[in-house]
Formats: sequence, C-alpha cells, structure tokens
Amino acid sequence: MHVVVIGDIHAQAEKLWMMLEQCGMATKDRQPTDRFEQDDVQLVLLGDLVHAKSRERYSELIRVKRYDEYNPEHLKKAEKVQTTFLTDVKAFYDAVPQGKISILMGNHDFNAINPNQGPLRTDDVTHLEWKQGYGSKLPDELRDWILTWPYEKVIEGLHLAHVGPLKEHNTYDNDFYLENRRRWIYEERDLLENTSYRLGVYGHTPVRGGVNIASQGRAILLDTNGYQDEYCYLEVVISEARYRLRMHGLFFDEWVQR
Repeated sequence: MHVVVIGDIHAQAEKLWMMLEQCGMATKDRQPTDRFEQDDVQLVLLGDLVHAKSRERYSELIRVKRYDEYNPEHLKKAEKVQTTFLTDVKAFYDAVPQGKISILMGNHDFNAINPNQGPLRTDDVTHLEWKQGYGSKLPDELRDWILTWPYEKVIEGLHLAHVGPLKEHNTYDNDFYLENRRRWIYEERDLLENTSYRLGVYGHTPVRGGVNIASQGRAILLDTNGYQDEYCYLEVVISEARYRLRMHGLFFDEWVQR
C-alpha cells in the first residue's frame, strides 16, 4: 500500500497542485492521473484547506499590498479565491475513484462551515470568511461536501487525523481553543499505546524542517506547508508489518543576513 499524505494547505492552491503533480497524482492541467487506478494507492489530506496562514499570505492571495479583513472588498476577494480553490479540489476529488482520496476535517474547515462558532484568529489576522455579519455564505454544494469529510482515517494500523491520536484532539468545540489540544505533543508518554494504531500522522502543529516526532516516536507531525515557499508531503509504503516513510519537498528555506 502506498499512501501519500499532505498536511495543512491553508488556501495555497499552487502548493497543493505542485505536490500532486510531483507525486504523480495530477497532470499539469490539474486532472487525476492513472496512478489512482492502482489498487494500492491512496491520497490523504490532513485538513485545514481554508484560511490563509498569515496577513502576508492573504495579501498574496488577493494581490494587495496589505490585507485588511475588515475591508469588504478584501474579504470578498479572499472568499472568492478560496471558493474557487475548493471548487477545483472538489472537481478533482469527484473525478477520482471513490475511496482513493480522503480529506480530513481540520479545525479551520469546521469553523468555516459552522455558523455557531465565532471567527478564528491566527497571530494578527482574523478569519472572517463566510461568517455572518462579515462575509458571504459559502455555497451549499461546498458546505455539504465539507460536512462529509471524516475526522480520522485508519489504513492498516496507520492513524491519520488533523490534530492527534485521541478523539478529543479532533473535536473542534469551544473548549478546543481554551485547552489548546495540541499540547499532547509535549507529553513524554506514548498516546498510541492503548489504541489499535501502530503509527500516527497528524497536521495542525506548525513544523519547520519537514517533520517532528512525538508520542515516543509513534507520531509524525506534518504541518510545513504554511511557511513561505516551504512544502512537504509524506509517502508511506506499508509492507507486511513495516512502514517505510519517504519525505519529499522543500523542508527549510531561509535567508540569513550576514
């Protein structure tokens, strides 16, 4: 079994299509390749497809000098670009044989479709897209599709989710933000010990350098795509009782002043 896993995208369409092309799953015109016809291939996106990661990213997204989420025109453009992105991803998803792609629910995706939850905030920017009183309404077709996204997936003992190995890690109620449920990565104990999982792969927690390890080596953290030009995806080759992990991408890209 070959499983390609891509971490948090946060509205960076070009990165997603570039990675799918690099791993042989998409053509240059963003169509699925025949790799999906193989019985032993799956693609998993770890969630958080929406909401740019920073004000700078929003500025690049809508091509303005400085993004202002409280400017109706800026917000309208941010919604339009992301709606187009989601529509393109859905078209790709629909064109692939059923069960070959899994898109997991991230907390930002959940927030975008939940009218009862207030806007999220990342550093100095507030995500107002599709929020009542600020943005427009997310098209019903896209909202209904996102509602079908699962919160986790298990493939031959490999556990995949947005935040972590336990159910509460991927429950995006108001306490999720009060408790900061990514803290599990700092615990010394093995959180997968009393589960049926042999290995876990998760996003949500920002990573520089490609990958971090938690839960005594049983959990892989894969959230690199939000930082500038850096990107990565993980290919897991499952063979009998072993996992072979192959990292691909640009893991570290930094200017250092002399």
